[in-house]
Amino acid sequence: MSEKNKGNLILLLTAILWGTGFISQKLGNAVMPPMTFNAVRQLMAALVLTPVAMRGLRASGYLSPKFSTQGQIEFRKKRLLKAGLLCGVFMLIGTATQQIGLLTVSAGKSGFISSIYIVFTPLFSVIVGSKVKKRTVFCIALAMIGFAVMSLKGGLGGTTPGDWLTLVSAAGFAAQIVAVNCFVDRDNAILISQAQFFFCGIVGLVIAIVAEGPTLAAVFAGVPVLLYQTFVPTAGGYTLQIIGQKYTDSSTAALIMSLEAVFAMIFGAIFLHEIMSIREIAGAAIIFGATVLGQRE
Repeated sequence: MSEKNKGNLILLLTAILWGTGFISQKLGNAVMPPMTFNAVRQLMAALVLTPVAMRGLRASGYLSPKFSTQGQIEFRKKRLLKAGLLCGVFMLIGTATQQIGLLTVSAGKSGFISSIYIVFTPLFSVIVGSKVKKRTVFCIALAMIGFAVMSLKGGLGGTTPGDWLTLVSAAGFAAQIVAVNCFVDRDNAILISQAQFFFCGIVGLVIAIVAEGPTLAAVFAGVPVLLYQTFVPTAGGYTLQIIGQKYTDSSTAALIMSLEAVFAMIFGAIFLHEIMSIREIAGAAIIFGATVLGQRE
């Protein structure tokens, strides 16, 4: 098997794992309030990354006075703090609105609406100086048509709050990707990831305590789902993504990983008995077409 085919298979597995994440998120909502589930899983993900981050720090000497001046270390610490705050804010917006949206939106529908982040990302890149191609604008318009077909049943009154919240989550994820690209370098990727997880988890937990009044009993009841969400779609999925992208080009990688939405729909039907209507499937197909077209070179 060629390295490219091996990478493609790894990325396909990544898309499958991410697709199952929508199922565990729906199950999480069944046992505890959404902000509580979101905050706990983010904190767990941050803790899981701790040994990986420490190992990376030792290997790279990123914050070690043996390899860098005090000025360089202070600059890197401030950069990490800024990255954790900014990326964490956008991650909080993306993950929280998606989780709350899943209260009224099926796993498959959430997967397709969330995937619009792929065409939002180039648009948000304008803020940091990138140019937007005409095709990107067309893809965004096409994705919005798909969202309308999928969600606007009989006008605005036919939508649920979850439809709009999930669309906001797509914008949040796109902004988070742009923010990460502004701060990430060869040695700080894991540190930024951990920092944003900690920020998202801590702030989310404060919001949950104030707004939801979570109980330890509810959290303990959701431990199996939380463990799955932390280790499989989060730790496992993102690790496989990094490995898979070593062996294939970025356009192919993005196309394969966008299948996450398709698997979310399939697993939603299998495990949650969620069946999308013909109208929703048509809208999903338009959104998927927009994301595929938007990834072409």
